[in-house]
Amino acid sequence: MLAKKVLRNVLCNSLSSLISSAVGLIVTIYLARELKPGLFGIFSLAISVALLLMTFTDLGVSPTLVRYAADAYARRDFELVRGYIKSLGKVKLILSIVTSIILFALSNIISTAVFHKPALSTPIEIVSLFVLFRSLSNYVTCIFNAFNDYSANLIRAITYESSRLVSILLLVSSFAVVGAIAGFVIASFISLIALTLILIRKYGFIFGTAKKIEWRRVLRYAGYLTIGSITWTVFAYVDSIMIGILLPARDVGFYRAAYSIVIAVGSLISIPTVLLPVFVQLEGQDMKKAFDRVFKYSSILAFPFMFSLIAMDRNIINIVYGREYLPAIPALTVLSLLVLRSALGVWGPVFGAKEKPEYPVYVTTIALIINIILNYFMILQWGIVGAGVATVISNVFSWVALSLISRKLFDVFFRLEHLFKPLLSCTILYLVVEFLRPSSIAGCVMAFLAGIFAYFVVLLAIKGITVDDIKYISKIVF
Repeated sequence: MLAKKVLRNVLCNSLSSLISSAVGLIVTIYLARELKPGLFGIFSLAISVALLLMTFTDLGVSPTLVRYAADAYARRDFELVRGYIKSLGKVKLILSIVTSIILFALSNIISTAVFHKPALSTPIEIVSLFVLFRSLSNYVTCIFNAFNDYSANLIRAITYESSRLVSILLLVSSFAVVGAIAGFVIASFISLIALTLILIRKYGFIFGTAKKIEWRRVLRYAGYLTIGSITWTVFAYVDSIMIGILLPARDVGFYRAAYSIVIAVGSLISIPTVLLPVFVQLEGQDMKKAFDRVFKYSSILAFPFMFSLIAMDRNIINIVYGREYLPAIPALTVLSLLVLRSALGVWGPVFGAKEKPEYPVYVTTIALIINIILNYFMILQWGIVGAGVATVISNVFSWVALSLISRKLFDVFFRLEHLFKPLLSCTILYLVVEFLRPSSIAGCVMAFLAGIFAYFVVLLAIKGITVDDIKYISKIVF
């Protein structure tokens, strides 16, 4: 049953996200407290630069592999599967090595000429190795995903996060920022080796005779994804980069502290991540029904997490990072809205499955321009809060535009009730949390659970979730 396969993938992806988010928060908390805002800002800038340039290690190769290898695998054409893996793998390897070398060579220029922070030079040199190993492990993970197998996501999360945590705890006290980034490098290398060994053992058929792939078709698809991936990565990190240019390094630390919490929460409930291999196999009414259920359940999950972040923003920052990071509270309040964008980012899989990647590219490019313009004026006016507002506005534009294009091209669209009913139910959750006013970790957990209970009671009462939904979910699970 396809639904069971999707559920299994969602569980693997969610569990991997849970591990990554939990360890990521622990690492972020530890580094934020150990390094203090100034050095934590330098660390955050180095990682942001690495993740930004990591776009050039892919240029659409990985999602192209998932799209076309998944299609070939579904038709049991293993020679063509091998063709995609080997041909695109060569491109990926070259891009990863070249990008890593360029980043290392330009570290001094980036740190002094761009950010005017000489202390950033050595961290950028070291982070170039992270770019190489992380990008290659991403490609290996995508091979698993092309086979509709998301167990690799869980394996990578376990190996990477455990290695990262241990390495950072051992190195930071002696080497500060350099030790923190070295922990990222060590962890990415270990996860790459582990994933490669498991891939060879589990899918040995990827070795052997390979068919030539249709490069014209692949390059068209990858070309749009290249532009899209660059645009989207710049979109994701331009706020941090612009804060680093326009404001002191400590403000980058405050902003990334808030942003890390939002990303961690959003990744836990991001069902759309696993949908591309599934949507490739669906057409017509089957596609519409699958989309409708995914959107409904994603919306039901997203709203309570978003409202909980807003209601407990001060407590979360104070408990997680300490009083030194209280200036991050307003940014967290604004950025909490991005939880919806993460959980309801269903449009990418829809357009990707239907070989229409150009539309997300066009929309994201426009959204990026809006984001950069708004960031410049709003950061100067309101600091990191302005960066958060600019990011939310541009994300809302992108999401709405893609939803309207999807309705026109594929007749695939969401039902308004799937937004309004969870939104209405969440007002009760917010009131419950505000009434309880938790001040400790245990208090926050209890307030969240009490709010969730009230939320689902109201949601059931207004038929935001029905008996049929419960039966459907039970059937999939059991």
